[in-house]
Amino acid sequence: MLTFLSAIMWGLWWIPIRLIESMGLTGAQASFLCNLGAVILLAAFIAARRLSARIGPKALLGAFLIALAFTLYSIAITLSDVVRVILLFYLAPAWSKIIEWAFLRMPWQRSSWLTLGLSLIGAYLVLGGDLSLASLNIGDLMALAAGVSWAIGAALIFTGRRAPVAALTLATVGWGALQSAFFVVILGETLSDAAGIGALGLSLALGAAYLVPVIGMTLWGALRLAPALLSFLFTLEIVSGVISAAILLDEPFGLWQALGGTLIFAAAIFEAVMTLRAPPAAPSRA
Repeated sequence: MLTFLSAIMWGLWWIPIRLIESMGLTGAQASFLCNLGAVILLAAFIAARRLSARIGPKALLGAFLIALAFTLYSIAITLSDVVRVILLFYLAPAWSKIIEWAFLRMPWQRSSWLTLGLSLIGAYLVLGGDLSLASLNIGDLMALAAGVSWAIGAALIFTGRRAPVAALTLATVGWGALQSAFFVVILGETLSDAAGIGALGLSLALGAAYLVPVIGMTLWGALRLAPALLSFLFTLEIVSGVISAAILLDEPFGLWQALGGTLIFAAAIFEAVMTLRAPPAAPSRA
């Protein structure tokens, strides 16, 4: 249930990012401030509760890659169409299935083809059949890279030593703040005169109130669910993201998009059922 909820919340993440952008901040600046707000809250929480903040090197690398996925995703939302960004990010199930088969030694079964096919066909329909590699812009490429980074990061989290969720979340948003700051620098972004205290305060508040719970729930699932299953369940983000974009941004949503959303949901449910029916896999944790 937490994974489903976090998927829906990630599908709506474009709304606060676009809102902050309209107040004068860029996607990278908004990502930096949101992650900073999350860092401040989590650091204070861990210190007050005297919780352990230690995680293993494998989990730390996984947190870095998941943070990179979220950072690229947040920036891409401001550089391309919301629907297109979400679709390209959610080629992640394909990468996750390949990683499980090639590196985690999990079997590739006939059901894998079905769930993968349903998910990708559904995503293609959600986009309205408009998928031209020649028309990819920088935001599209960021979304594609984010999906790959997410798939690898989720695999590292799943196979690494079990880490406290609070510590893992702090590591993720900490990496996210550093990565976002890096993009601000390399893109040569300066703070707009239009960006005032309201935009800065809202970004920090959203990081604490929105980003902390959604990343925490995401990592809770990453610790417990195989990467491909987690990625398939997260394709529900496509549904919430596309519907909200269609309503609020007047982006296309018709029969093909509705059919695509149905196929995506069917793929997620089917993958979940097949995984639960299969003998439990126990990849080594290092």
